[in-house]
Amino acid sequence: MVHSVTSKPLQQVGAPQKVVSDAPARRNEQAQAVQPVAHHISLASALADKGPPYDAERIASLQEAIASGEYRINLGAIADGIIRFGSRNPD
Repeated sequence: MVHSVTSKPLQQVGAPQKVVSDAPARRNEQAQAVQPVAHHISLASALADKGPPYDAERIASLQEAIASGEYRINLGAIADGIIRFGSRNPD
């Protein structure tokens, strides 16, 4: 065969290689990857169906304390929590 630009014959480098399909191996890897994903999806679905944790008595007591003006916010505890959170997550 003659190359159209240089007019030099093409040279084959190395021995011809057999093309082997790795499709079955890829399918197996994909199937294994899908199993954990399916598990996580079913777990998330179960948690969503269950709903968030809800303590009706605690919520009622907080609503009553807020309405009566007895609920006090501990700003020091909030600041301490922010500082602790920030020290665990450096930029």
